[in-house]
Amino acid sequence: MPSTETPGGSVWLRPERPPRDRRLSRHRVVDTAVAVLDAEGHRGLSMRRIAAELGVTAGSLYWYVRTKDDLLELALDRVLGEVDADLDEPDWRHALATLARSNRAMLLRHPWALSELTVRPNLGPNALALAETGLRQLASTGFADEDLDAAMAMINDHVVGAVIAEVAWRDALARMDETGTDWSERVPAYLQEITDRHPMLSRRMAAATKPDVERESERRFEFALTCLLDGLAARRPT
Repeated sequence: MPSTETPGGSVWLRPERPPRDRRLSRHRVVDTAVAVLDAEGHRGLSMRRIAAELGVTAGSLYWYVRTKDDLLELALDRVLGEVDADLDEPDWRHALATLARSNRAMLLRHPWALSELTVRPNLGPNALALAETGLRQLASTGFADEDLDAAMAMINDHVVGAVIAEVAWRDALARMDETGTDWSERVPAYLQEITDRHPMLSRRMAAATKPDVERESERRFEFALTCLLDGLAARRPT
């Protein structure tokens, strides 16, 4: 049965209980949760589902993970451990670019983690290690205090925003394919109607072809990342 003890906030603020079943461990529970989330998203995740995947009763899971929120917090930190971060990289631009690219790749593999980043406290060891790496690299360039926090947030916001846009773009194209929507006959006439009011936009829309979402998303990500790094370099304290 679930524990009747007060959860006590973040799972990382409570000591992990020792295993008491050879078939189970917190590690196995979290691994299974990540696999379910990757395959089905949040709607597929439940303690009962995890128990079924592991071949145990749902009640036995609560010794290792007290709540579904705990499980999501642990799963988020597990996938954050996939992000490549090199604290010893001497070139701060290369280090931050590598961190941003690896973070983007992780979120594209695990899109469910996007929402978790905004609702979880992110106190796990992998989250803390990533934050430390990014802050140290930025601090080495001269940023400090509130500007240091803002610079780190700017890079993180770019990564999350870019992935949200890419996932939404992929989903929109998938829905069009599923419904058989074909805008090729309607778009030219519509562009003709809006040309006088929005000449620049209509020209860009007319020039667009069916996109390679993966390639174009990566190009846009890299363009913006370069601009961000150029801006940070220009604002480095002297």
